Amino acid sequence: MLVRICDVLDADDLDAIRAETARGDFVSGAATAAGSAAEVKHNLQLPVGSDAASTAGGRLLDRLRSNPIFEAAALPRRISPPRFSRYEAGMRYGDHLDGPLMGGDAALMRTDVAVTVFLSDPQSYDGGELVIDTDSGIQRCKGAAGDCVVYPASTFHRVESVTGGVRLAAFLWVQSLVRDPARRQILFDLATSIDHLDRIGQHGPWVERIRRAHLNLVRLWADV
Repeated sequence: MLVRICDVLDADDLDAIRAETARGDFVSGAATAAGSAAEVKHNLQLPVGSDAASTAGGRLLDRLRSNPIFEAAALPRRISPPRFSRYEAGMRYGDHLDGPLMGGDAALMRTDVAVTVFLSDPQSYDGGELVIDTDSGIQRCKGAAGDCVVYPASTFHRVESVTGGVRLAAFLWVQSLVRDPARRQILFDLATSIDHLDRIGQHGPWVERIRRAHLNLVRLWADV
């Protein structure tokens, strides 16, 4: 399941996050890649745990957690600290698969869901599309600044070469309450359908039966 969410960040959020990340010192991103991914990763990243990354990441997480579409798509149990990447002309990240586990000791988490948040206006850089190999085919994503993409971390994906300008983005991982992506799809479809029915004022016993089915499936499938 790939879900595109518009306007997770508004203009004030984008200005604040861009300003905060600009204070930090970006370093080679290859140092944070594991195995063969290090050989195809050519970008810059803010060091994890740096003041700039922590401040910008905190604001980003607040906005994600308050977004009902993100919550319905990811069903987060744990979320990794956001990381911030910068791609200048000639930089790319070849086909790779995210590690299944991240963190250590008490912070260890399973990476069920990957999230990319676009921070640069798409007109400000050339190339740099996020390409995801989904079960339904190749999906190419170059969202507006403030948009995000939510997709299974088990999929191969890449960032195409940036041929001009600078691509700034944030990315993070979620350990979901429901690890099976097919089940997350069912729950997402039900949750968004119920939300639509509520917004158009459709009420009654049949709507409540759909709501009951959704809640009981969460109760059945949630890994807590």
